[in-house]
Amino acid sequence: MSNPPNMRHIGFLLSAIAAYFVGTNIMAAEPSHFHDQLDTFGFNLAQKLDASGEQNLLISPASIEFALSMVYAGASGDTAAEMRQALGLTSASQDQALSELGDMQTALTNPGAGIALKLANAVWVDRSIRLNKSFASDLQAKFNARFHPGDFTNAGIVSEINRWVSNATAGKISNFLENPPPPPLFLANAVYFHAKWNLPFDKHLTQQAPFYPAAGQSLTVSMMHVTHTFPYATGPGYAVVALPYTGTRFAMYCFLPDKSVSDLVMELQKTPWSMLSGSLRPTEGSVTLPKLKLEYGATLNQALAQLGFGIAFDSTRADFRRITDNQPRLYIGDVLHKALLEIDEEGSTAAAVTGISMRATAIIQPKETFNLVFDHPFVAAIVDTKTGVILFLATINAPRA
Repeated sequence: MSNPPNMRHIGFLLSAIAAYFVGTNIMAAEPSHFHDQLDTFGFNLAQKLDASGEQNLLISPASIEFALSMVYAGASGDTAAEMRQALGLTSASQDQALSELGDMQTALTNPGAGIALKLANAVWVDRSIRLNKSFASDLQAKFNARFHPGDFTNAGIVSEINRWVSNATAGKISNFLENPPPPPLFLANAVYFHAKWNLPFDKHLTQQAPFYPAAGQSLTVSMMHVTHTFPYATGPGYAVVALPYTGTRFAMYCFLPDKSVSDLVMELQKTPWSMLSGSLRPTEGSVTLPKLKLEYGATLNQALAQLGFGIAFDSTRADFRRITDNQPRLYIGDVLHKALLEIDEEGSTAAAVTGISMRATAIIQPKETFNLVFDHPFVAAIVDTKTGVILFLATINAPRA
């Protein structure tokens, strides 16, 4: 029997991950360089948003990727090449990459019995421009996007977009925008996930216990406890356990690092998700996990520029000529993101929305037992290992139920 890792001052990484199960045996996703590259993008972005690993952080890599992919559909020249590389798209052509992204979204819209998983895409178009028919056709065919013509100078567009966000996230995110987006284009993706545990935590075993942030005083939180056989593995500097949801396809992967969350995220950046998820084996053990509700919001411009999207934000260099027929140079103005995650004894709920405003320049493995106590900072990611897509990714330093 291995000794449990030291729980103080090291943080833990909780990865809420969509996994495919047969009985208690986790089945790795079909090998896919395409999906592995997209998942690596998610870990890279999390690291850029919080390099210290000492703040609560929650993103939906899937939502961000789908929103950026809609913009990529309108890119040409060096802008398209840069976005393709930054997103990890290795397809021979832009059309093939968009088809693969569309197929990935379609696969996610059929999550199986007992799982609520909704994805939605929408585009608001100012009446001053005319969309290129090929671009509009790509967004409709590949991403099932809905188009909304409107007047961006009218404050009512804020309520319209916020209502769409609220409907797409089952009311979990309602006030996404405070001010009208700049004209002439606003693209949005929303993701909503809800599932119950395959083996619920017993509420009678939930107790108040300390949680140790990376810095500062300990917190008193509600800790849930369960003992069972779960998929489990150890890797370079961490232990990981997968907690399945009902329906046998999705699971939450919880990573406990030997050192810090930031060290763990850097390690996970190096490892293809298909390889990591395939390393877990059924093992008897116990898990102690905090109940929590986490909300997060950020503007992603700087982090995305650091990951290689610089030209797309440059008003003098960006090339999105495929988007409109009557507009001068367009470029990305802002990439906004909000997300929510709730974990309790019954299951998990998560929601996220990504909004992108487009501006115009001229016109506006061995058998063992384990005991993992997640009582210090951790990261959470909800992933579908059938498709290999990370839906949500979080780092949590101060859980609040």
